[in-house]
Amino acid sequence: MKIKEYELLEQYKKQGRERSEKLMAYQEDLSAARSRLAELNTQYELTFTKSVETGKDATADLTKIDQDIEVQREIVKRRERDLMLVQKAMPATAIDSVEVVRQFRPQFASVVQKEFVDKVNPKLVLARDLIISVLQDSREYSDAYDDVTAQISELVTANHRSGKTQYIESQGHPTDNAPVFGANGATSAVRKLLEQVSQYTYGQTPSDFKYIETAPVIAEKQTKKETK
Repeated sequence: MKIKEYELLEQYKKQGRERSEKLMAYQEDLSAARSRLAELNTQYELTFTKSVETGKDATADLTKIDQDIEVQREIVKRRERDLMLVQKAMPATAIDSVEVVRQFRPQFASVVQKEFVDKVNPKLVLARDLIISVLQDSREYSDAYDDVTAQISELVTANHRSGKTQYIESQGHPTDNAPVFGANGATSAVRKLLEQVSQYTYGQTPSDFKYIETAPVIAEKQTKKETK
């Protein structure tokens, strides 16, 4: 399947990214300024400590570093001010998040839903028709061969009563225990089919399952015999 994009949402996200990128530039400038200030403070501390340890006069170096620290503090203040101002001044995205939500169903969800219904509904109708057709076939075969099956049952009983057979060997209807879909008889087979469908909802996929991309078109089955 080809996944559709909700264009309004993508536009909203794009504008959000662009806005974030602009803010990020100011945030990175502030972060760099603060890092530089931290470096200068560390440099001052190291220079001062070394001068004490060695007894070497580092007044000139310390004065220079101290001046750099004051300048850098001003830079940090400006960067903080710039970030605060840009956060206030930068307009919100042209597409409002409320509108993105409001238009989700009419612009996007309804289109996806129609595509889904057009794909799935014919499969469900076909599945229903096939299952009911199986049960109708079962009834038709049962009705058609009930008479001959009954006659065989009578003969089985008669053979036993006359002593021709030691046991009553019931033959049963030809379709009652027919091995279909790994079950005995159509009704049991349908139950097994529905059980496999139920198990699939819990993550168990039948090993012989074959995905049907599009429901095949099957000519309408004649359910009533023509009368002459």
